[in-house]
Amino acid sequence: MAHSSESAIKAALLANGVIMLMKLGGAILSGSASMMAEFKHSVGDWANGFFLLIGIRQSQRPVDDRYQFGHGKRVFFWSFIASLGMLFIGGALSIYGGIEKIIHPEHLKYIGLNLGIVGISILFECYSMYMAVKAIMQESGESARGISMFWRVFSVLAKATPATHFIFLEDTAALMGLILAGSAIILSVLTGNILFDGLASILIGMMLLLIGLATARENVAAILGEAADPALIRQVGDYVLALEGVKDVHSIRSMCIGPKKYLVELIIEANERLCLTECDRINQRVSRLLKEQFEEVAHALVSIISDNHMKDWAGNPVLP
Repeated sequence: MAHSSESAIKAALLANGVIMLMKLGGAILSGSASMMAEFKHSVGDWANGFFLLIGIRQSQRPVDDRYQFGHGKRVFFWSFIASLGMLFIGGALSIYGGIEKIIHPEHLKYIGLNLGIVGISILFECYSMYMAVKAIMQESGESARGISMFWRVFSVLAKATPATHFIFLEDTAALMGLILAGSAIILSVLTGNILFDGLASILIGMMLLLIGLATARENVAAILGEAADPALIRQVGDYVLALEGVKDVHSIRSMCIGPKKYLVELIIEANERLCLTECDRINQRVSRLLKEQFEEVAHALVSIISDNHMKDWAGNPVLP
């Protein structure tokens, strides 16, 4: 997963670096607010790529005495920083630039150059998006290839790592922003009304604000240790209940400790006549089999209590 995420991020860094320079030249020459908004968007995207790369590299650090469950949450922190970059560098500044353009309109210049930059930028963004979609397919275990990946990606997006997820949303926003900027330039020329250029900049900024807020919220939840998907917890409980020596599953709790990695705490019920040695054997077997069966379970903490002769586990994701 880390390798596929890094490949997607490096592709985005290359694409955004080239696009950023082209947009800056076009914005300065033409005076287009929407093109300047797109330049700010690309600056944010380019900086965010480095944040995400730092997060992935740091999350791969080995377990140590200070971080006994690993450094997996670092990727969420740096993804959160990237979200703030999208909010303030891309979103807020683009809205401000659009308002300025509406208040102080200026005629656009070098229209053909700007439209050419938009077209070339779309090609680069398509390449970056292709790499992100390919990484998402690998991370989710899907076998789709070619154009079919783009139809399947939305159904498996939740299975992607935070970095790859962010890059995909970033590329989607960039493509939509380029289409808006190109359309605004054409409309401004055809109608002679520069208002379209300013409005496009504001729309691009609002889109970036929404995506930045959504990704920031997801990363905050992961940093705070949100629980695993209820469907995964039900699978874990049903699997443990079927193991030898387990009479019932009393409760399961989980906490995110890294991208698609969870600390799972189980309280299981066993025959009250079992000796400590047998309970220890069940404990070790359940812990080992859980980590073998579910790659999302990074750590399994198992406690054993005597059977209360009541059915506690009914597929509930979390029991008190």
